[in-house]
Order: sequence, then C-alpha cells, then structure tokens
Amino acid sequence: MDNEEEKVVDEQPTTNEEVTTDENETVVEEEKPHTSFEEVFKLFLNSIDSYEIAAIAKNDDGELDEVLQGFLSNALGGFVNYIAKDLLDVDYEKGQFNVELTRYEEIMLAKAMKLEWVRNKKYSEELMVKAIGDRDYAAQQGYKYLEQLQSMEDKLNKEIQIMVQRVEFGNPEVLGEMA
Repeated sequence: MDNEEEKVVDEQPTTNEEVTTDENETVVEEEKPHTSFEEVFKLFLNSIDSYEIAAIAKNDDGELDEVLQGFLSNALGGFVNYIAKDLLDVDYEKGQFNVELTRYEEIMLAKAMKLEWVRNKKYSEELMVKAIGDRDYAAQQGYKYLEQLQSMEDKLNKEIQIMVQRVEFGNPEVLGEMA
C-alpha cells in the first residue's frame, strides 16, 4: 500500500462514509440528505407553552430529548399513508430522518407533535375527572379546560389534514398524468 492509500484509509471523513469493497480498493460513499429531529423539535417547542416541559429542559439530563422523541414517534403514526415521502424512515440513534424534509413538512410534523401534546394533556385531564369525580372536578376546574383541549385537538387534526393534502396534491409524482 502506498502513502496516498494509507491517508484515505486513516482519515475519518466528516460527511462521507468509507466503504472497503476489497483490500486494494476504498470507495467513498456519499451521505444521504437528511433532516435532524432538532429542526422539528425547535418548531414544536416554539408552538407550546408548558411549565412541565420547561422544567424538564432545565434538568438537562437528556430527558427532554426522550420526551420530544416520544411525541415525535406518536406523531409519525399519523403519517403512515403519507405519499410524498417516507416520514417513517428515521434513525432514533442519530436523531434524524433519513430523508430530507422541506420546511413545510417540518412545520407539519411540529403540528402533529403539538397534537400529541394536546392529546396527552386531554388524557391527563380525563384521568383527573375519573380520580376526583365529576362534581368535584366541575367545582375545581370546570369542564371548560377539557372542552378547550377537545376543540384544539379537532382544530389541529383539520390543519394537519389540510397540510398533508396540499403537499400530496402539489406533488407531480402523486398525481401522475393528472398534474
């Protein structure tokens, strides 16, 4: 092996992966375009106001990423039939989608995460009703909060459906010859 080949093997590329096909030949494989979870997380965090999540963020022990990945994972379930891209192609260890998302798709996913956050809040409130009873719950907080969460859930569902339709109907691959 001469010096040039040794340099290629010894260097660690920053954006490419080296793949050795046989002992004399080294091929550099291009890294596929991808989008980091952080891009979607930022949009999600800017769209909510939560003391609970702020408290988790202050601890800075990695728990926030786990919580956000949980919301993201649940949100992705709503995109099983999404035609434009395979949004389910993710790498949780690297914290990235294995496809490159447009800003509009990032916003759409952040809204889906917010929907999961609202559902989580609503579920907690429903458990509170069951735990303390209808009459005591009505005396303490009233059903307005639960109704507001239901209204927000319905609104987010509609917004996400409209966003998905806009992306898919604007995609020539989906429409084929009709475009």
